[in-house]
Amino acid sequence: MDLNFKNRNVLITGVSEGIGRSMALAFAKSGARIAGCSRNQAGLDRITSEIQGDDHCFFPADLSNSESARSFNEKVLQAFGGLDVLINNVGSIHKLADFHALNDDDWEQSFQINLMSAVRMIRFWIPHLKQSRQARIINISSIAADRPTEVFPHYSAMKAGLSNLTLSLSQTLANDKILVNTVSPGPVWSRSWEQEAEQAAKKSGATLEDTIHQIKEGTGQTVLLKRMGLPEDVTGIVQFLASDHASWVTGTNFTVDGGLTRGS
Repeated sequence: MDLNFKNRNVLITGVSEGIGRSMALAFAKSGARIAGCSRNQAGLDRITSEIQGDDHCFFPADLSNSESARSFNEKVLQAFGGLDVLINNVGSIHKLADFHALNDDDWEQSFQINLMSAVRMIRFWIPHLKQSRQARIINISSIAADRPTEVFPHYSAMKAGLSNLTLSLSQTLANDKILVNTVSPGPVWSRSWEQEAEQAAKKSGATLEDTIHQIKEGTGQTVLLKRMGLPEDVTGIVQFLASDHASWVTGTNFTVDGGLTRGS
């Protein structure tokens, strides 16, 4: 299958690590021009040195802040002049806690970074996506959106909102030929898992290395394929949805979880 994105402009939020970084490297390798943002300048510097090609732009931005998001988008528009693919990947659990340990600020922060960040990005780029013949919006949600657990209910609720937004926008933008889909990863090893391991190691007194091993092994046993996911496991379906091969796919959620939920 030919996934050639030459001359396509692709914007990926939360691009400095994890799934965002993996997507940026893969799209660039397939010929796309990449724009990306992160609150982590060191991460942006790292991906700038790693990525294939020279015609990319990365800027620090906090998409939970409307002014920072607007400034970032205007810089990208000035650099690219238009957009073909918008991937709303930025997100954060922020606080690993159950319902009783979350206050109003925790819920508000989760709302701003996990849902409103995508709303701001989509609102800005819709007029420019209308000018593209291959317009795509791909929202990175989570299996927690419809399979929540006791921990981080604020994150799960906002991801559910993002998945719901996808369905609404697929109808709103259908006449403009802008395809809108969701990808919902399962347990993919990321910075949030590292933070959980760090907290667990402090409580137990075990080494961080041993704790990470235990978490990976334990979580992997809940997955049909017996391992946690890697960021690269998610990249393929996102590239497919952005490609010409998915020109009749919209309003759909794609679960990538190693068989954990088995489509339930």
